[in-house]
Amino acid sequence: MNIKKTLGSLIIALAIGAISYPVFLFINTAGGQFTTKVLIIFGTLGLLFFILSIGLIRTLKDKL
Repeated sequence: MNIKKTLGSLIIALAIGAISYPVFLFINTAGGQFTTKVLIIFGTLGLLFFILSIGLIRTLKDKL
């Protein structure tokens, strides 16, 4: 398997975790300034990682 595809898959897993954490906090907390900052930071990083990893995997060509 190509190293870049493996890296892209690993980044996708990291992005899913980074997106899931703010969702978990949003559901289980009442709110507050700290929670809002965490939601914004982790949500933005998760979306950034997800978009970058999809772009990385999409631009790779399979070699036979």
